[in-house]
Amino acid sequence: MKQQTTAFVMVAVFVFAGFTARCGVNAFAAVRADSQEQLVGSWSLVSRVSTLANGEVLPDRGLATTPKGLLIYDRTGHVAAQLSRQGRTVEMIGEECREAAKIRGTNDTAQTVLGYDAYFGTFTVNEKEGFVVHHLESALFPGDVGKDIKRNFTISGDKLTIKFNTTTADGKPVTRTLVWERMK
Repeated sequence: MKQQTTAFVMVAVFVFAGFTARCGVNAFAAVRADSQEQLVGSWSLVSRVSTLANGEVLPDRGLATTPKGLLIYDRTGHVAAQLSRQGRTVEMIGEECREAAKIRGTNDTAQTVLGYDAYFGTFTVNEKEGFVVHHLESALFPGDVGKDIKRNFTISGDKLTIKFNTTTADGKPVTRTLVWERMK
């Protein structure tokens, strides 16, 4: 009886693999880590904090204290992130923004200006160690193209917390914590 059960399971696996191969599906690639599946969706930024080792919270000159943000992970392994300083004005940003305002495009043309960070690419998850790596294919800042940026993360319900170590513009080490909420 045990041999028949084992034989049945083996036949079922081969039939399933054959079926998925005919359908253009890789049965083994279709199996996704639970954490990766939990990341899938659109996330809205709730908070972004940079903290020194002594616990002091530092203001962010580039994106300010409460930037707006959107983070999207899809099931095909792609990621896109956008963060924007709120209240940006042509006067605040200076010459580049004034030059962009002179361009007479159409209503479906967007301009690129300072005070905005964006990138897209693919992502991989290390479920065991609790981190995701964003593989940047393109970015607002050309120096970021081709980077692999590692982010530790936890998910609790509809809350995604991302933490990573970085430095301030003047080289001080900080831990940056971003809290995201799943968009519905």
